[in-house]
Amino acid sequence: MKRIFLLIAFCLSLSAIYAQTIDVIHLKNGFDARGTITNRTESQITLQSENGRILTIDLSEIESMEQEQKAFDPRVLIGRWACYKANGEKDKTYDMVISENEGFYTVSHVFYINYYSDDNTGKRYPDNTPDDYSENTEDIDVDNGQVSYHFWQIEHLIFNYSNSERRRSVSIRSEHCDIDLKYNDGKLKGSIDCTQYYYALGCEGYSSPMESLEDGCGTVFSDGPGGKWNVYFVKY
Repeated sequence: MKRIFLLIAFCLSLSAIYAQTIDVIHLKNGFDARGTITNRTESQITLQSENGRILTIDLSEIESMEQEQKAFDPRVLIGRWACYKANGEKDKTYDMVISENEGFYTVSHVFYINYYSDDNTGKRYPDNTPDDYSENTEDIDVDNGQVSYHFWQIEHLIFNYSNSERRRSVSIRSEHCDIDLKYNDGKLKGSIDCTQYYYALGCEGYSSPMESLEDGCGTVFSDGPGGKWNVYFVKY
């Protein structure tokens, strides 16, 4: 009896920590009761079954107990997700939306962004509002909470060399990444592997860095793999 009582207490503590588990009570009559243990005394336990019924079971009727992993419900993935680096720093570049239609799942993220800025460094301010943007949507598999997709984003920035006159000098950032995530404790956790990162700045009078580079001016700051880092996503 003491052993069963300790086992119940242990299962209750596990239920509070792991919401994705289910309590299974094997009864001496050969039947099983499945659900979530909500209360226990020295003589009885209370179980909320999977269909919502409340069951009261005497300890003397119990043969053994265990916990099983619940089948993953992909609907928990539906919603808007904000990206954070492993150190807790937010990076809205990779924010995404997961949607469902007729059992099929898609992920959407910002694909093209166009900014104007008065900064002459060729870099935008993080809080700038884009003048134009479009989204990319692709199908994803969500088996067992695994979310993997290819991220591609192009960012244009048209900026001034002075605060008084608009110039046509443009910076461009193009990024290709493989994003692999796994649902865990209400978050999506995993990594971003930037397989190609291109960043260049054009010269005054050109509409794109490519045009100015072809004429022998402009600057390429980066052209190659961008690295790999750990991230997590939180719903918002």
